[in-house]
Amino acid sequence: MGRVKVVYTDLDGTMMGPGGCFFRNLGGGYTLRPARALVEALRRGVDVVPVSGRSARQLREDARLLGLRNYIAELGVELVYDLGEEVVLNTGGLEGACGDLYRAIMDSGAVDFLLQAHKGRLEFHTPWSNYRDCTPIFRGLVDLAEVNGVLEERYPGLELVDNGVIPRSYPGLEVSEVRAYHLVPKGVSKEKAVAEDMRRRGFRRREAVAVGDSEADLAQSEVVGVFFLVRNGLLGNPHLEPRIAVTPNVVVTEGFLNEGWAEALELAVLED
Repeated sequence: MGRVKVVYTDLDGTMMGPGGCFFRNLGGGYTLRPARALVEALRRGVDVVPVSGRSARQLREDARLLGLRNYIAELGVELVYDLGEEVVLNTGGLEGACGDLYRAIMDSGAVDFLLQAHKGRLEFHTPWSNYRDCTPIFRGLVDLAEVNGVLEERYPGLELVDNGVIPRSYPGLEVSEVRAYHLVPKGVSKEKAVAEDMRRRGFRRREAVAVGDSEADLAQSEVVGVFFLVRNGLLGNPHLEPRIAVTPNVVVTEGFLNEGWAEALELAVLED
């Protein structure tokens, strides 16, 4: 690693604590450790860039409150600069096929098919699903390989992406755990969006780190110098352990959630 200039970070389950609160830790107590790490990183001129499944509308307010300017929304579909002054849209496998990406995905029939085929196992992730600009978002538990095999046959421009555990239950779901899923154009991903942002702004790999808690986040290890997986991300995705073991630039934090996130910044950015 050289001097780190940019930190790409997931929000829910990573930078945020329980209930999406920046100031609460795993045990529910208040902590200023994440805030101190963020403020010091910003003081040093490090660009902290949220890379999230949240919509750009949501991220604009998150970024504004935290003193951030740039963010990547809807799992890599939108690269947003200077709080929306410039927006780069990535439509992946649907490139040139639509003017309104969200409407194109909804009109494809793929959403109705998924909800009908997986009743009791998949539903819209309300209320956040009501405020999407580009991609539908769901919650539930499905066999991702099986679902994407069917999508490849019936809706080849789309794929379902797992964006990690949602630590609560919902009365409409009959599943052992709840995960967040996004239906995105094939070829769209967090790591490709991060690589594109690095290319556009001239960041070298050794100047970039990423922090996350899901399989969709882990793929960023392919494009940044070091990827930090917060401890809860490993516990929620034990199937990733063999992959982590053979990926030398992945570090699993000791801390959970936002305290693990602060630990990552302390190690990568704040240590002299």
